[in-house]
Amino acid sequence: MPSTQRSTSPPPAGAPARGRIGGLDGLRAIAVAVVLVYHLLPGLLPGGMVGVDAFFVISGFLITSLLLVERRTTGRIDVMRFWTRRLRRIVPALLVAVAATVAAAACLGGDVLLAVRRQVIGSVLLVYNWVEIVAGSSYFDQTQPLLLTNVWSLAVEEQFYLVWPLVIIVLLARGVSRQRVRVGALLALVLSLASAVWALRLVRDGAPVSRVYMGTDTHAFGLMLGAAWALWHGRATQGDLEPLPAGLRRVRGAAGWAGLAGLLILARVAGETAADGGSGPEPALIIASVCTLAVVQALTGEVAGADGPARRLMSLLEARPLKWLGERSYGLYLWHWPLGVLAFYAIPPTVSPWVVAVGVLGLTLCTAELSYALIETPVRRDGLLARLRGLVRLRPRQLVPAGGGATALVLLLVLAFASQPAQSAAQQAIAIGTGHLSAPSAAPAPAATAAPAQSAPEPSAAPFTGGEVVVVGDSVTIAAAPSLEADLPGVAVNAEVSRSVYAALPALQAMDAGGARPCVVVALATNGSVETDQLDAILSYLGPDRRLVLVTAYGPARTTWIPPANETIRAFAQAHPDQVAVADWDAVVAARPDLLVDDQVHPVPEGAQLYAQTVTNAVESLRRQPAS
Repeated sequence: MPSTQRSTSPPPAGAPARGRIGGLDGLRAIAVAVVLVYHLLPGLLPGGMVGVDAFFVISGFLITSLLLVERRTTGRIDVMRFWTRRLRRIVPALLVAVAATVAAAACLGGDVLLAVRRQVIGSVLLVYNWVEIVAGSSYFDQTQPLLLTNVWSLAVEEQFYLVWPLVIIVLLARGVSRQRVRVGALLALVLSLASAVWALRLVRDGAPVSRVYMGTDTHAFGLMLGAAWALWHGRATQGDLEPLPAGLRRVRGAAGWAGLAGLLILARVAGETAADGGSGPEPALIIASVCTLAVVQALTGEVAGADGPARRLMSLLEARPLKWLGERSYGLYLWHWPLGVLAFYAIPPTVSPWVVAVGVLGLTLCTAELSYALIETPVRRDGLLARLRGLVRLRPRQLVPAGGGATALVLLLVLAFASQPAQSAAQQAIAIGTGHLSAPSAAPAPAATAAPAQSAPEPSAAPFTGGEVVVVGDSVTIAAAPSLEADLPGVAVNAEVSRSVYAALPALQAMDAGGARPCVVVALATNGSVETDQLDAILSYLGPDRRLVLVTAYGPARTTWIPPANETIRAFAQAHPDQVAVADWDAVVAARPDLLVDDQVHPVPEGAQLYAQTVTNAVESLRRQPAS
C-alpha cells in the first residue's frame, strides 16, 4: 500500500523541507509491522488488518496534498504525469515480486499454485480485488491461502489514483479558492461516510465479508478520509495558515497520541469477527481510519512545529529504525505475504509458528531491502526507461547469465501456469461434501416437530435420532457431511467455508425457523478464536431443554488460535456437564494425522468417518444425562 512522501513540487502547507511530511515514515513502519505480525502470528494481533487502513489514510492524505500543491504552483494538474509516477512507483517492484514468487511456487508445485493464473492477471492489471470477488474467493480463509492475496490493497489504491485526480481537476477547474477547497473537503468526507455506510449495509444484508472487505467501493473510507483532511488542511493558500493557540496545539497533539494508542489497541482486540459468516471487521476498520487521521493531523507543521505533545509524537515517529522501516514499507508489504504462503506449503505443519515467522520475517527484510535499493530507488531517481536502457547495455559476459536467468524465469512461469491445479486437496474434500448436502436425501428427515424442543429428555429415553440433531459447522463439517448423514440419518447440516463461531447464532436462528431440534452441534473452532461469552450466548439462546455438542478443532502448529479455542470449549463443557458435551476431534485425530489432507485440517474420507463417529458419540453421551 505504497504512497510517496517525496515530490519535486513545493511541500504542502505545514510540511517540513525537502518535500516530506515528518513522522509519516514512522507511522508507515508501525502500520506495516502490525500487518506483518497479523499475517505471521495472528494470535498476537488478531486485528492487525487495521494496518492496511492506516496506509489508506496516509495515501489519501499525501496524494491529495500533492495534487493540490501541483494545482497551486503550476496552475494545472498533469494527470498523465501523475498516473505515470504512480505506476512507476508501484509496478516495477510488483512485477518482480510476482514473477519471483510465482517461479518459486512452480518449484514447489501442488496447492500453492491454486488459482495462480487469475491471481497473476489480477495483479498485473491491478484489479486483483475484483478478480477475487468475482471468483468468490475468501480473504479470511485460514486453511489454504492464495499466493498473491495481499495485492488486493494495491489494486484498491491504484483504482483510487485513477479516479480521484479527475475529481480534483473538475473541482478546481476554475481555480484554487478557499471555498472550492472546502467544498472538496466536504465532498471527500461525504464519500468516506458513504463508503463506510455502504460497507456496513452490505454486511447487515448478508453479503460475503470478503466482498465487503476487498471492494473498492466498500473500503474507500480511509482513502477519502485522508483526502478530506488534505483538502481541509490545504484550504488556506500555501504558507498563510494562521498560528494555532497553544492550548489547541496541545489538544491536537494529545489527539495524535490517542489515535496512535487506539490504532495499536484495535490491532490487539479487533478482527475476531472477520471470518466469513461473522459480522465483519468494518466497524474496527472505520475506527482505525479515524485513529490514523488523528495521528496525521498532529504531524502537520502548525501543530508539530511547536513544543508540546505533537512534537514528542513527531520525535518518536522520526526515530531512525522507524524511518528505515517506513521507507521500505512497500517492499515489506509486497514480499511478506507470498513468502509466508510459500513457507506455509513448504514447511512441515509441525514446525513451530514462531520459527516459521522468524524465518519469513528475515527473508522479508532482505527482499524488501533489495527491492528498495535495486528497484524502487533507482526507478524513482532515474526513471524506468533509464533502468531498462541500462539492462540493454549489459556487457557480453553479463548477457549470458542474465539471459539464462531470464529464460529460466520464463520457463518456471510457464510451468506454474500449466501446473495450476483445478482444486486443492481440501477443496476436493469440501466439494464432495457440498455435493452430498445439495443432493436430495434418500431418507428425508422427520419433521422437526416430532421431537419438541420444549420437553427436556429423560435420562432413560432412547438416544437422539438424526432427525433431532442439527449441525452448524465450517468447511471441515462439509467434508464430513456424507459420514455425518450416514451415522445420523435425517441430521440437518448447515455449514459454510471459512465460517467462525460468530455465525453460530444467525445460522441456528435460520435453522430453527423451520422447527427447533433438541440437539445442536456447533463445530466452528477452525477459523478463529472461541470465547466463553460467545458460548454463553449460544447456550442462553438454546434454553435449558436443548442439548449442545461443541466440536474441538485440529490444525497445524501455525493455526495458533485453535489450542486456546479448544481449551475454552472443554472448560465450558465441564462447567455445564448436564447440557453440554465435547466432541473432541482434536484429541481423536491428533493420533491419526494420516487421515487429513495436505493442509492438516480437512479429513480424507476415512477421516470423515472418524469425525462423524466422534460427533455421534458426543450426541449419545448427552442423551443419557438428565437436565439440571
